[in-house]
Amino acid sequence: MALRMSQMLRSSQDLRGGRSRTAVLEIPRDSPRSDPDEPMMAAVAAVSRLPLADLAPAVEAEGPSEVDGAKTTYEALVEAADELFEAAAEGRAPNGPLVVAAVRGAVDSLRVSDALLTESVRRRPASQSLARRSVNVAVMALRLGREVEFDERRTLALGLCGLTHDLGMLKVPEEVLESRRLTSAQLQQLQQHPQDSERIVCAFGKAFEWVGKVVVQVHERRDGSGYPKALKGDDIHEFARILGLVDTYEAMAQPRADRQARVVYNALKEIIDLRNSLFDRRLIKALIHIVSIFPLGSLVKLNNGDIGRVVATSRLHPTRPTVDVLIDPRGRRLPQARQIDLQDEPMLYIVDPAIEEGVLANGN
Repeated sequence: MALRMSQMLRSSQDLRGGRSRTAVLEIPRDSPRSDPDEPMMAAVAAVSRLPLADLAPAVEAEGPSEVDGAKTTYEALVEAADELFEAAAEGRAPNGPLVVAAVRGAVDSLRVSDALLTESVRRRPASQSLARRSVNVAVMALRLGREVEFDERRTLALGLCGLTHDLGMLKVPEEVLESRRLTSAQLQQLQQHPQDSERIVCAFGKAFEWVGKVVVQVHERRDGSGYPKALKGDDIHEFARILGLVDTYEAMAQPRADRQARVVYNALKEIIDLRNSLFDRRLIKALIHIVSIFPLGSLVKLNNGDIGRVVATSRLHPTRPTVDVLIDPRGRRLPQARQIDLQDEPMLYIVDPAIEEGVLANGN
């Protein structure tokens, strides 16, 4: 474990750059400079005009109210995602104001703190539906957009793409989704879903066409090994590159018919190992800055025998995250999580960052 940890630290340090419905959406213009995506941004602005009073409020308070605000914002995103997937299944346009307000609320929340990101991590184990998984992708993508210094308009646009990127999965037959080993024909059906996503989103109306141009590229990869068009490098829209990375990271932490969920720690290590082929090195660096050495959502074991989930990280002290303790040293599942901030507990530290999710099912 010590060797794995030192390798993880070196890889992440290198990447950090140092060794150590339809409605209006008005997005502010932060810069007068020429923007190659201005037509797309103009389309975003044409979607809807919403008064601020209709938007989910930003979270400004500290403590419990901040947590409650994050829960409210997350539930608004779930409602928006459910509306998008129901609209797609019913062949109608979605409730634009509802969707836009939810994403705007998330942007505002993340501007204040990472409480929404923490909430999405806590909800991840129960996020089995396509809609809820899309919410988790959208939240992480929004946070990553902030990390790479997107302005408000681009961040909001990215979040809208995140909520809609997997609508095409509704077209994939259930037997394919549940198959433990895909046949070549089934794989072809699965890899058709980005184009189905594009068609569904474009059918929502002209104002959504720009979203289709992004979501169809989410499964393209930097080295040309992706699908559906085997695009390479900068031929892939930056939004799609971000969503592709985040979607991969989130998918690794979720069980599928053909595999169990990967240990989140190992999932991040695997992504780091792919930094020179499938994903943009700069985006991986930004992802590590967010999830840290002990990734958000990972199960870890402390030196006192406690087992818990990492729910918050510290950039100043990456090896001292905040942990929700779920299992006590005797292996008993706690009725309610007990939170520990390792920055405040000098005698406690992580001894195993790669605990399997199955341990939670085994706890009494």
